[in-house]
Amino acid sequence: MNRSIAPDYTQAENLAIQFPEKIQLAEGIQLFWMKDVKDDSVKLDIEWRAGSKYQAKKLVASFTNKLVLSGDENKPSSAIQEEIDYYGGFLQHELDRDHAGLVLYGLRDNIAKVFGIVTEALATVSFPEKQFEKERRVATMAFNIESKKVKNLCQRRFNLAVFGEESAYGKSADEADFAAVERQDLNDFYQAIYQEGTPIVFLVGNVEAAFIEELKTWAQSFRPKTNNYTAQLSRQEKGRIANIVVEDALQSAIRIGRLMFNKTHPDYFGFQVLNTVLGGYFGSRLMANIREDKGYTYGIGSDLAVMEDAAYFIISTEVGIDVREETLQEVFNEIERLQNELISEEELSKVKNYLLGDFLRQADGPIAMMENFKNIHFNELPRTYYSDFIHAIHTTTAVELQNLAIKYLQREDLTIVTAG
Repeated sequence: MNRSIAPDYTQAENLAIQFPEKIQLAEGIQLFWMKDVKDDSVKLDIEWRAGSKYQAKKLVASFTNKLVLSGDENKPSSAIQEEIDYYGGFLQHELDRDHAGLVLYGLRDNIAKVFGIVTEALATVSFPEKQFEKERRVATMAFNIESKKVKNLCQRRFNLAVFGEESAYGKSADEADFAAVERQDLNDFYQAIYQEGTPIVFLVGNVEAAFIEELKTWAQSFRPKTNNYTAQLSRQEKGRIANIVVEDALQSAIRIGRLMFNKTHPDYFGFQVLNTVLGGYFGSRLMANIREDKGYTYGIGSDLAVMEDAAYFIISTEVGIDVREETLQEVFNEIERLQNELISEEELSKVKNYLLGDFLRQADGPIAMMENFKNIHFNELPRTYYSDFIHAIHTTTAVELQNLAIKYLQREDLTIVTAG
């Protein structure tokens, strides 16, 4: 073997996504089961449409999700957690603007026991006053610390500017909102959104058929009602927003972006390639310029984030206050380069190889496969989505990327927010 010669490699031409089996647990309640697992590990993901956009009062969705296993006067949260630990289970709470839920991890032999503990706790939760007040104190203290950081101040103002105050995506809490939340708000939200909602279940694990029957029995306890949520249209405030002055700050946070399109848009694949060139990976142009060449920051990146009711493009970084304006100028220099000069074939090939390799990493194992399926399911994408994306990566040209930069990255269409 001649170790001085690099081995041959091939680029991925498609991605063979494994799709889960679909099972109707009860009317309107679906289970997606990925059973081809080589070990005894099990992951059970239960999600509701219970994100913060569904709350009538700020912070209610967050407090409800955190305390959904807080127990009652007969069994406190500490006892619930001890029982889960005894059976080798592990639990995570998840919340974003659109969804909220619980993720259970365990072993095949004990997952039914862990699930039983959790479902009993869900059925009897009363959000005890002591637990609620403790969570309120902890959350308020954490908020007061985090809210002084320039990156958080900048992100809050950016969200407001991009989405508008009428949109759930543009709203953010302040300290007074923590005091305004009441225990009854949690009970009302839990009843209306969780107990009268429609959970969706994602299961990864080679479990016994009896466990599927347990899931069906549990699903029968729900009485789903129609959710009357209506999304508010986002209204972007374009241009430079007045700097948020933070006394004694040493760094300045920068956010630049705009409203964008969802994953079904014909320009989505191409723009993701363009985003990768600009700031989507460690070898991006923004990293090469602002981190490696100028030394203004430890990290800078860009992203195209897609939610259920809106999507946005964002460039984000933190730099020294003394180089804030220079950093902004360099960011726009890089954008203008994309608009005025074709990307070289060498750089484009490098970016394509990175993206193709990233697809393969994201499809490594059944848990990763399930996450890919969730992306398809929640975004209502065709089953060919990943193969279509890979095809688009292979065929995207430098001219197409230049046209996308001209179309979507005009300075007058961008929102610019700084803090510090």
